[in-house]
Amino acid sequence: MKTIKKNQVVSVLAAIMIFMALPAGLFAREIKVNVIPGENWKEKREAQAVIWLEDLKGNYIKTLYVTERAARKNWIFSPKEGRPESLPVWYNASKYDAAKSAKKEKGLEGAEFDAVTNATPKSGIQITSQIPDGDFVLKAEFNTSFDYNDFYTKKNSGVNGQPSVVYSTEISASDLANSNGRITMEFCGTGSQDGTDGKIHDSAEKLTTAKSIVKNIEVSF
Repeated sequence: MKTIKKNQVVSVLAAIMIFMALPAGLFAREIKVNVIPGENWKEKREAQAVIWLEDLKGNYIKTLYVTERAARKNWIFSPKEGRPESLPVWYNASKYDAAKSAKKEKGLEGAEFDAVTNATPKSGIQITSQIPDGDFVLKAEFNTSFDYNDFYTKKNSGVNGQPSVVYSTEISASDLANSNGRITMEFCGTGSQDGTDGKIHDSAEKLTTAKSIVKNIEVSF
């Protein structure tokens, strides 16, 4: 019977300790999100968009993608307080403060975004991102300014028009382990009309063009 030497045991134990000390993010899984634009991807203005990750309890984890205007809160025709109603669910979840993010050549200082774009891509959004292994909720929010209809008028909705639309899907550890897995994100409601809260409101009967900002959102692993 082969004898295991003391120094070999020490080496094995040291390797196990190093392995356990490695950050969880090192074992991240890759996901791809493909946002297919709808008929009203660009209505009066280009759509603003954000994609982010939460845990199953609704706690914000990180932002995978956001349009630059929304990240910088660099709005046209906006009051001093900005446009909290543009992407209210994400703003409230992330508690993001653009004033604390100084403009830099290569991005936004202090902002933990995987990707920021200068303008909304005309062909939709395609991103590849790393997320930790586990169970999560992926959310996406979209909004187009000035998209008025008979209910959401300039008089009662200001610059915003129709409220933001929100999509979501749960991602499980088993989904991430499936290299050929594919999920379609589902519409789950609208953001606050005036940006006063981050709730997802179950009201879509008065939406018109906002329903077709996005045609489909596919998530693959």
